[in-house]
Amino acid sequence: MVQHKDLESVLQDQFLPLTRRGFLRSGLLMATAVAGGLSWVQPARAGEVMAVPADIQYLSLLEYRVLNKIRQIFMAPELVGMPTTVDIPVMQNIDSMVGHLSKPVRENVNLAGKIFEYSPSYRFTRFSAMDEKAALAYMESWQHGLFFQKGLVTSLKSVVALAYWRDARVNPFLDYDGPVSFRWGVRKLGNAPLPGDSGSLT
Repeated sequence: MVQHKDLESVLQDQFLPLTRRGFLRSGLLMATAVAGGLSWVQPARAGEVMAVPADIQYLSLLEYRVLNKIRQIFMAPELVGMPTTVDIPVMQNIDSMVGHLSKPVRENVNLAGKIFEYSPSYRFTRFSAMDEKAALAYMESWQHGLFFQKGLVTSLKSVVALAYWRDARVNPFLDYDGPVSFRWGVRKLGNAPLPGDSGSLT
């Protein structure tokens, strides 16, 4: 299973430059810029997720839609012979991870999802309602956009990537049979200090 502490650490690092106040201010500015078009957002398309699946406990419908769309266009491991993001239950793994996040980080993930979903509303659509080509172009534009946009989309993509690659069911396809602390009973010693680190041996 995916460890929620890994996600917490990654998101904290990525959100760190965006202080709580700065993140909310940026989000407010972005939301205000598109608020006028929200009433014209394109209605749901055929096949779009209309309700959270029964096995999802923590994600809201909006969060599920956004992260599921990113899963569909961001990762295609089957192209290199790996299990798909359905064979490895990415959305269920994400749900488990976010259910254990601290409240501040959880709130930021929710806010990031809302901003990312509704920012394209000037085109009369939502991110999760876009076709694959348009959604990919939109996501890549944020990856090369403002500092705030880069941090937000990188955080959302990290949620999806961690939910796949940290799942133990991927290990056999990577020829990885687990940490030696499990296989050989070696006691964990933590991270060895690097030269120049405080307290390292000279």
